[in-house]
This record gives sequence, C-alpha cells and structure tokens, in this order.
Amino acid sequence: MVKLKDIAERAGVSVSVVSRTLNPKPDKNAYVSDEIRSLVMRTARDLGYRPNRMAEFLKRGRNAAIGAFLPEIPNRLVADLMFGISMRAAEFGFPLEFHYGMDYDGYVRFIDTVSASNSGIITYPYMFDLESGIDRVIDDYKGNGGHIVVLNCFERLDVPVLSIDDVHGGRLAAEHLLGRACHKFIAFSSFPARAESFADTLAARNIPCSVVSGDDFESELDGIIVGCDKPLGVFATSDALAVKIINFLRRQGMAVGDDVLVVGYDDLYISEFIDPALTTVHQPFKELGGRAVEKVVGLIYGNEEKSEYVKPYMVVRESA
Repeated sequence: MVKLKDIAERAGVSVSVVSRTLNPKPDKNAYVSDEIRSLVMRTARDLGYRPNRMAEFLKRGRNAAIGAFLPEIPNRLVADLMFGISMRAAEFGFPLEFHYGMDYDGYVRFIDTVSASNSGIITYPYMFDLESGIDRVIDDYKGNGGHIVVLNCFERLDVPVLSIDDVHGGRLAAEHLLGRACHKFIAFSSFPARAESFADTLAARNIPCSVVSGDDFESELDGIIVGCDKPLGVFATSDALAVKIINFLRRQGMAVGDDVLVVGYDDLYISEFIDPALTTVHQPFKELGGRAVEKVVGLIYGNEEKSEYVKPYMVVRESA
C-alpha cells in the first residue's frame, strides 16, 4: 500500500507538503505552489496511490460515497462523462455508483440508494423542468446532509451547476465559418443558446444570418442553395442534425466542403467517419465529469463551490 512518505521520497518534498496537496480541505494558510501540486499529484498517480476515504470517514462515525445519475443515452458524450467521473473519483478514493434513467421514478430510486449523510451526487436532471416533484426530492436530500452538483441545467441556482459553455461554442462556429469566407449563413436550431450565439456573433459584424428550426432544414436549404453565392455556411446545433443536412445536400448535388461548409456540434464518434468528415464543436464531457467530482468532494469536505462553465473547442475536418 502506497503511503504519503513514499510519495514524498519520490517527489523530493516533505510528507507535510504531500499531505497538504492531497487533502481535499487543506488549511487555508497551507500554501502549495501549482508546480509542486502538479508534481505531487503526478507522483501519486504514478505510484498508484489511493486514499482510503471510507476508513477516514468511518473514524468519524460517518460514511461517504458519490452517486452519479446520467441519461440512458448510448453516445460518446455520456461515455466521456462516465470516464471523467470514474477516473477522478478513483484518484480521490471515493466509492462511486452509476445510475441511469429517463423518468421521475428512476430518479427517486437513485436518490434513495445514496445515503444523504456525507454523500454527494452528480446528476444530469434535465427533468427538473418537467417534473415539479423533483425539486422536493432534491431539497429533502440536501436537508438530510447530502451534497449535489448539477450538470448542464440552468434551473437550479441554489447548487453548483457545471455546464458546457454553449454561447462560446456558437461563437466558435461563427468565427470559423467567417474565416472560410462564406457569403451567406444559416443556423438550424435544436439548441437555442448555440444558434443565438452564432447569429449574434455575425450580427456584431453586420452580417445577416437566418436561424430556423432543425425540422425544416430541407425546405429552407432548397430555397437557398439555388443561385446562392458560394460557399454557404451552415451551422447545425447537433452532429445528428449535421449528418442529415450533409446527406440531403449530397443528394442535391452540392459539394459539401466546397459549395456548402457545414459545422456540427458535439463531436460524436461518427463525426470523424462520415463523408466528408464533419467539422464540429467538441464538448469536453470527460473534463466536465472530472470537475464535477472535484466539486462534490469539495462540498463533502465543507468547501464552498461555485457554478462554472467548461469551454468547448473546434475540431476542424473536411466539411468546413
């Protein structure tokens, strides 16, 4: 079993420095530089150090665990979220349980399985808007000593919320197509914040942009591509929609990547392998999951945690 003194000897620092670095709630006056913190964390990982959180909390007469509730959707985003959560929880040495569901009853069962005292949950509660009873379930859980971090939800302002910055993502898509000298722009919206940010970025440069429903993309494109100066810049606010648009454009004889430049959003696994490969906005869900664990562990140790955004980035491929 790896001990603190083993890490200290390998890193060339004192045991007290290792202890301060690895303590989720260090003394506020116990300063450790970013360079030393990085060295100690890297050394701990290399040696396979795993803190025994269960023993730590049981000594205080309490237990500790993290539960994660994720939508039952089999794609790269959920997989990356799982990887990020599980890897960071293992580094912190916290027991972890995943639960999956898409309805109110499943969510209530999940809450019931995670002991509130000294526990924390990471949740993707898109149903907050749909089920008024969820708020009461969450409030009861918090009232019993539980801690919660919410992912990609803007309705809960009384708990830390971690979200992908869709405004930044829409801006990236617009700036990318502007850099490709497009003559006309259109955004197909399934996610309003992404499309609105795209259009606002163009409007700031006095460039018009149509924002229309993703359900109407065939009729809208039919009315634009004939006689339109090339290239046309198209922003689809999801990769699934972008693939449908590319297939439609190819059936119309349009050269995607030349006549029409298409940008998607998500960077799903399939995006790299369609023809042409899709330029898209990558959502860093692995980082999102890791940050969520850091925040919920901080809450368990009594730290104050704030909401924050994680910025997406562009992945440029042949479609734009």
